[in-house]
Amino acid sequence: MTPEEFRKEILPEGRRLYALAYRYLNNREEAEDVVQEVMMKLWSGRNEKSRYASPAAWCTTVTRNCCIDLLRKRKRLRLEPLVEADGWADGQPVHEATGDEREAAGVLTAIVSRMKEPGRSAIILRDMEGYSYEEAAEAMGTNVAALRTMISRGRKHVREEMNRIYNYGTGEDKRTDKQVF
Repeated sequence: MTPEEFRKEILPEGRRLYALAYRYLNNREEAEDVVQEVMMKLWSGRNEKSRYASPAAWCTTVTRNCCIDLLRKRKRLRLEPLVEADGWADGQPVHEATGDEREAAGVLTAIVSRMKEPGRSAIILRDMEGYSYEEAAEAMGTNVAALRTMISRGRKHVREEMNRIYNYGTGEDKRTDKQVF
């Protein structure tokens, strides 16, 4: 890959990679650091790109792996509301969230942040970042059937946790949180 190809194919991915890193890390500074590290790794490995179908899949895989490495290094998770990152990936203006929406986004972020891999990545890529099943499977290095299983299990876990939190542990299933996913 020439420097010109890198500028045209990889550098425009920066905002999307930042949004993805922010979804994993819930921290602006760490997300910026990860994107900078990712860009350096992508430049260093620019000749390895041929094993991926698209530059976006290659960028996503490297970003995901860097985020997971950082999460493994730090012992505690910072759980900040995710609302401020909404809209960054697609360049749309940020929706002004109500108090209830901010609370639900914070709870959802906390639940997903505590999930184990690979379920966390599957939920983040498919449900939070809007990747197609094929794109998410490629980024995770798996097949679509396995990804669908991970997502199904992840959604079930999120649904159970949302019910536990919003039903205050009563075990009542009000079916309102079933519509989250």
